[in-house]
Amino acid sequence: MVLVLDTNTLVDPTFLRWLRDRDEEILLPAVAYLEVCYQALKRKRSLEELGAALAAARIQVVPFDAAQAEAAALAVIGRWDFADNARDYAIGAVAQVRGATMVTENKKHFSWLPQVRAPRDLMK
Repeated sequence: MVLVLDTNTLVDPTFLRWLRDRDEEILLPAVAYLEVCYQALKRKRSLEELGAALAAARIQVVPFDAAQAEAAALAVIGRWDFADNARDYAIGAVAQVRGATMVTENKKHFSWLPQVRAPRDLMK
């Protein structure tokens, strides 16, 4: 199984510890990584510290590509909330293109995806 993480999943130390012992491929979309970098810098934490934490949890940052951009654009048609949720569509498109499970605390923003789970549901 491939897991794609939303930004909000990275604040739960229990979930991050749980990820360390998993066999799944764990991906963090570049757009989510941007959000996490911003939050770290805002809290006066170094990007090196962030990188070490991601590596410890076996989280790989993956780039945003043309196929994902197209998937995000197609997903938003008919929903008309792109201006408010563009980053979520970009993050979710990584899961969609890779046939992965989207992991988020905000399932509503990713309701257009077939496989969306909250961290606590995965840890059961």
